[in-house]
Amino acid sequence: MCHLSNRIITAQPQSQQRERDGVSLRIPSPPPGDAIRSVNSPFLTPFSPRAGLDFLYGLPSVFIQQSYELNELLSGVASDNRFTVRGPSNEALYGASETSDPKDRFWGSLRPFSLSLVDRSHQEVLLFKKNLGCGVFCCFCKNQFLEVWAAPGELIGCIQQDYGVLSQEIVLLNSDINTMFRIPIPFLNALRMPKETHFRVLDRDRMTQKGTITRAWNVNTASYTNNIYYSDPTMDVKFKSLFIAAAFMLEYLYFQSNCC
Repeated sequence: MCHLSNRIITAQPQSQQRERDGVSLRIPSPPPGDAIRSVNSPFLTPFSPRAGLDFLYGLPSVFIQQSYELNELLSGVASDNRFTVRGPSNEALYGASETSDPKDRFWGSLRPFSLSLVDRSHQEVLLFKKNLGCGVFCCFCKNQFLEVWAAPGELIGCIQQDYGVLSQEIVLLNSDINTMFRIPIPFLNALRMPKETHFRVLDRDRMTQKGTITRAWNVNTASYTNNIYYSDPTMDVKFKSLFIAAAFMLEYLYFQSNCC
């Protein structure tokens, strides 16, 4: 069990306990057999089929397209979202589908939900779980956060919203709940975010840029896309997964309708 202030991440009962800097983390025991390969695979060849997170290996960028439901366009009521994660050559890597309780949709982008990413073989690769958070004007005691899980039950990390005096930050944490990357958000932008925005992904010390997340209008699809660029294409695929999760977090926080 991972405690971040008043936030709790739960895992399966079979586990081992780790503790660091006063943070207790319960990691599920690995199941028998082969799990998803969640590390870089330099020995993959065109004749070696990719699966799971291996699709991200070596890619310099990915982008996320949203599929809009007709009833949402007509009624203005948020429904379960669907997305496609594509590679730089427009190839479909993953399909993403949101699952949320209909009564929670009242909260708009603040609602809790699960977002499942499946690969071309229809196997679940990543699972994002978001809590019910508060908007900037609601309270400061329950920031929004997103758990990032790799199938079949491996915690990769968390995406956490933090407030400063004159700014906000999106913090990317690894499975040990250590800060790995930061995305600074100017306070004025947080109040009214431009539809097309460029986010810098910095290292934990805010000294080096490790990538970017750009929301831009795509004339070919007549919709906005979230474009993720990695400074190092050989970055560990677990960290690349955190970038993708952060892009989803930014989309829900700043670009979908809020109710408070």
